[in-house]
Amino acid sequence: MTPKDIQRLYDQVGVYINKGLLLEALNNVKRLIKEAAATEFVSEWEIIDENYRTLLKYSFEGYQDPQRQTILTSLSASILGMADAVFNLLMIRHLPFKRAERARLTSIFGEDHLVISGRIREFLFHREIDQLMEESDIKSGEDTPAESMDNVFKMIWLTEKIMDFHLDLVNQVNESEHVPWHEKCLLVSALTLSIFNYFDVRKFKILISFVNRREKGVYQRALTGLILCLIWHDSRLSKYPDLEEELRELFLDETIRGESELVFLQLLTARETEKITREFEEEVLPGMKKMMPRIEDKLQLGEITGDMDDKNPEWKDLMEDDPGLYEKIERFSRMQMEGSDVFMGTFSMLKRFDFFSSMSNWFLPFYKENPALEQIFPPDDPYHKQLFEGLEKAFYICNSDKYSFALNFAIIPAQQRSMIVSYFEAELGQMKELMDEEQILDQSLFSNSVITRYIQDLYRFYKLFPAHNEFTDVFQSKIRFRDLSFYRRYLERSSFIERVAFFHFEKGNWDEAVDMYSYLSETTEPRADIYQKIGYSWQMSGNFKEAIGFYRRAELFDSDQLWILNKLGWCHMKLEEYDEAIRRFQQALQLSPDDTRLQGQLAQCYIQQHDYESALQIYSRLRFFDPSNLKVLRPIAYCMFVIGQVKESEEVYDEILTDPAHKSMYDYMNAGHVKLCLGKRKEALELYRLSLTGLEAPWTQFFQAFEEDIPSLIKNGIQPAEIPLLKDYLMYHF
Repeated sequence: MTPKDIQRLYDQVGVYINKGLLLEALNNVKRLIKEAAATEFVSEWEIIDENYRTLLKYSFEGYQDPQRQTILTSLSASILGMADAVFNLLMIRHLPFKRAERARLTSIFGEDHLVISGRIREFLFHREIDQLMEESDIKSGEDTPAESMDNVFKMIWLTEKIMDFHLDLVNQVNESEHVPWHEKCLLVSALTLSIFNYFDVRKFKILISFVNRREKGVYQRALTGLILCLIWHDSRLSKYPDLEEELRELFLDETIRGESELVFLQLLTARETEKITREFEEEVLPGMKKMMPRIEDKLQLGEITGDMDDKNPEWKDLMEDDPGLYEKIERFSRMQMEGSDVFMGTFSMLKRFDFFSSMSNWFLPFYKENPALEQIFPPDDPYHKQLFEGLEKAFYICNSDKYSFALNFAIIPAQQRSMIVSYFEAELGQMKELMDEEQILDQSLFSNSVITRYIQDLYRFYKLFPAHNEFTDVFQSKIRFRDLSFYRRYLERSSFIERVAFFHFEKGNWDEAVDMYSYLSETTEPRADIYQKIGYSWQMSGNFKEAIGFYRRAELFDSDQLWILNKLGWCHMKLEEYDEAIRRFQQALQLSPDDTRLQGQLAQCYIQQHDYESALQIYSRLRFFDPSNLKVLRPIAYCMFVIGQVKESEEVYDEILTDPAHKSMYDYMNAGHVKLCLGKRKEALELYRLSLTGLEAPWTQFFQAFEEDIPSLIKNGIQPAEIPLLKDYLMYHF
């Protein structure tokens, strides 16, 4: 079997279990066991199969067992657990990084779980941090404490089932005042990855215990990991009643509910990262690169000396050369402050330091005492300590990027280090003042910052870690709240659903916006604005029929009638239902008779219906208010031509062609038609020639448009027999 075949069979086990088709699930597991040649699972499979047969026998031979559902739930969990074990056994053959790490760790720790647990305990509890720099009982050769911690991290990640002694150890770590908070954070991250790797109820319970202890900086990561794992394993949670009970109790806490919502929102924001990175690279970086020569010349960067605190007044002048760039930079800065991941593209190239070859370092919180940072700077370096203190407090940069920044800082010249530290401290001072003021008003800002940066750390791991292809990217799948059983059971509230819906609406995620506003409409009283937003989302995604249906529902509320009528007219026009579009636009104009945009849309419908006289009347009125508007002059000239007002049409086309910047091939062609009908053949031929200039497929495009105008040419006096001759003449000469 290929990895895809194995994955498909394994996924089907879960689907069958949720449908109550346990025999189908068992048959799939049997196929997986056979593929793995894993005879150690055969007896377990036979026991489950026999128990299920017995349950079916009693159920259909007249015996009513009140415990039947409990037994079915237990059997389902057993089948899923066996499927997990066989699936992992099969898949590790195709995962070289995971397979190599497991073999390496076995050579270091051995295979006795009690011995492994004891050595980890020794590392975590019986060494002060400074002593660990010199000795550790779990070292392999010359392992540093960081390398030893990385080994512990990977041991937890690769642990499939948590035993009692594991549970005791982790609970001691959670309660201990001696284990540093940043090491607890690593254990939380390792547990999170471990749950993705292999489902185990005890792992969930450990994360819950970290959340319940509320240690600052640790529990926010535990809650984030818990939410991610609940999303990932949502379909099977109902098979573990004791876990459900702990979750129910956890989410009764209003603070945890609020912070869970922060996690959800930031996970949604993380899914916007690729789009943000693309926009930044396409909209901001090119402008900044173009500006660099001007910056160097205007600011005389090669001659900067002395005090670096003063801001140069010419910076504003530079931005005035490209005002759009300034607004774009401001917008991206604001997005970063609000939690969007603007720095992903910038720092992605700075993950090649040896520091990031250790898997655990992708999850390590930034702390200024980290020995891995201290050892890359000489003791007399005057700048790095200032930088580390600043980075530790910087709430707008994720931990992974802070390490990238610090490591890159070590390889730049001293003069530039001084400049960077000066600017960084100035900006940080302003940010810190703002943050301190806001935190007085809202203590949840700290949790929001930890959650946001941690999710950005996770995002970088799943996208940039050298062996990331061996990890299923948890950021790829969409979050469908209406389908999340645990969300609906413990966390659902309409105010948050509306917040998520608005998030998607503002981001232009129209399918998700439709889904969330539809979900909201099912859980709240009917509201006009909800139907309006569903209609608008359908419209923006191109489904005009669905949009019309929801606009009509909104219309029943007798509010925002002008806006709704306008949208209804537009959607009918896009569906080429011009009679209904005209009716709606006329209704809208009764409410706003001077709306030039509505008048233009109505005129456009008349043109599509070939009612050029009605269209011309409207465009003529619009011309009175904006005499030189090409969007008005073009249809006026064309309508005049079609209805036989050729001389008047010529005058308007002459005016259109005086604009050197906005003429199109159709302007030249239609003006050529008019000249031809007036007998000005030489001028007509020149205009046709200009119409052909610059077209990629000139004859195809030209004659396709020309064919549409033949009836109007004949109506205005051109003989039908002359038209093919004209075409041939144009092809000979142009």
